[in-house]
Amino acid sequence: MTTEEKRAYIEQIQRDRGYVLDLHKIMVEADLAWVKAYDPFVKATYTGQRTLDRKTKELLQVAVETALRADVEQIRAHIKVAVENGATLQEVLEALQAVVMPMGMLAYREGLKAWAAEAGISTD
Repeated sequence: MTTEEKRAYIEQIQRDRGYVLDLHKIMVEADLAWVKAYDPFVKATYTGQRTLDRKTKELLQVAVETALRADVEQIRAHIKVAVENGATLQEVLEALQAVVMPMGMLAYREGLKAWAAEAGISTD
């Protein structure tokens, strides 16, 4: 694959998902054929329109990734896309708070940091 093909694919990921993470850049560089094979699954379960709208899917992503203790950058990307798709910051916060009972405050902490960054609340 050429450098231009890889750059174009990263741009496509940005358009489809609304964000690009380092893992996307690494995988496109390392194994673009695999990424292209994986993308139909992403469209079927995440970016494609089915019964759930994108806002709802992003709120679910925020809650699940927070529960799984994903890094702040990844959670923040989903918060941004949730808001771009009509979620309020309060709705995102409520989705995050739903994590506390089953997963505890430790999991909630990283999601809250991501939310604070998107809400413009400094943690300094």
